[in-house]
Amino acid sequence: MPRFIPLLLPNQHQGAIPRDAIHRDNMGQRREQCRDPDTNIDLDDSVVYSTDFLAARTGTVDSAQPTWLSGMSGNSFSRVSPSLLDPFNTLCESPERLRQLLRYPLAKAVGEPLFRIDQQTHCVVLQGLGNEDGQAPLLTHKSLFHALSLLLALAANDYQQNYETMHHRSQVLQSLNRDLSHFGGDSTILHTITAILMLISYEYRVRDTYPGPACAATHIHGLQTIISQRNNLTSQHSVSHITQVQRALFWQDIICSLATGAPRVLQFDNRGMFTRLREDETYRSYFALPQGFIPHTYGWPAAVPAVFEDLNALCCAVDTMRRGTRAPITFVNNDDKDISVTPMPLMEDLDDEGYPLCNSQANLQIRLVDLLSGTRGDGSQSEETLIYRACLFAAYLCTYRLSEGVWGGYFAPEKCVTEILDCMTDFTRQLSPWKLAPDISFWLLHMAGGLTKSQLHKDQAAALVERYRCFYSTGYFQDWELVEMRLKKFIWCEHVMKQKMYRFWQECQIGCC
Repeated sequence: MPRFIPLLLPNQHQGAIPRDAIHRDNMGQRREQCRDPDTNIDLDDSVVYSTDFLAARTGTVDSAQPTWLSGMSGNSFSRVSPSLLDPFNTLCESPERLRQLLRYPLAKAVGEPLFRIDQQTHCVVLQGLGNEDGQAPLLTHKSLFHALSLLLALAANDYQQNYETMHHRSQVLQSLNRDLSHFGGDSTILHTITAILMLISYEYRVRDTYPGPACAATHIHGLQTIISQRNNLTSQHSVSHITQVQRALFWQDIICSLATGAPRVLQFDNRGMFTRLREDETYRSYFALPQGFIPHTYGWPAAVPAVFEDLNALCCAVDTMRRGTRAPITFVNNDDKDISVTPMPLMEDLDDEGYPLCNSQANLQIRLVDLLSGTRGDGSQSEETLIYRACLFAAYLCTYRLSEGVWGGYFAPEKCVTEILDCMTDFTRQLSPWKLAPDISFWLLHMAGGLTKSQLHKDQAAALVERYRCFYSTGYFQDWELVEMRLKKFIWCEHVMKQKMYRFWQECQIGCC
């Protein structure tokens, strides 16, 4: 079950304070070191504000959580003393900046697939990685404090490295080295593992986008080694916790492959998710390759048509489900005619589990990233290769949007949109002015523009449609029914796509006026 980790935790302490916390017997000296401008980003005037100041500016900070300021001469915001968030000064740094980051609008985009930020309470909701009682002061663990701060600061800086992110990355690496040096004898090992999982998110979002060693893969290998030592872990934590950690690591491996194009590090077999559905007479007809793909599949790997057939079946099944009672897809078990089973649970049907691996969407996403890892994204590709690569990202995007639930994220789908737009930009540069663009490029642009939640990406897709309007038949931009008919030649789920595609088509119409 998800664990709610409220930020107001330091005053709930019971028991010993971790070794990296600030002990009260030398609190004054440590406090001065922690506020040193050479070591602590919180002293930067551009990022540190008092609670009262933020309340006046945004109205979002609870005025019942005051910040006491010391050193009022000069700039009153140059120094932040402990507040009710950390009354005993037990955290490794001031929690004020962390609370500000949790309230930042883009914070909701960084947690996938490990956690989400509750938009009402601004609490961190971990996917089953908390302690048994759900009330443990996780943020007093130095590695976890800096790992969470690292991701939130990255989002606040538009996913660009700056002093703040480098500071937190340095701190989390130092703390992890210390934690792992006495691995096996510390009850906080689950916190250390969670911090490593968060660090992996940073690496494949930022550092692995540059040439050099694959940092995320290194951490994935190392964490898998730790998890494999089950004797040490199960002596301190339940088997269910270890299973949840393993699942989180599998998802990090999948999204890392999507983000970087590198092959997956870990092996996970969830084949057979669609086998029973293919055998069922009710759904057998859904497994067909949409006709729009047929002219382009020559030269594609043999595994690709089966992926698109399964995705087409999943789209048809979702539409069937939504037209009826919204009940999950079921069929009669061949062994017992009185028992119905659910072969295709969707993400939203499994909210209590977090990101499940044994469902149809995860099955397709794993197969798609494996296919993508065999392609190149260097920009020097043929029209056919660009179309193929864009179709794989569009299929992943469609699979994701079919059902998201409360754990629906932002990074993976918007990564797909970015890649589709990049492929289409390169593709349109190669178009001959003497022939029309293939319908599949029209579908790809509408997939990117219709299924994105980023206005920037939507505008970029609309600009591409407008720029290359002359390559499409005139009727595409005059009659929505004609547009819909063309789009249905490819992967199409009416429940998920129709309204979104129609709104995007309208935006394109407005843009050309």
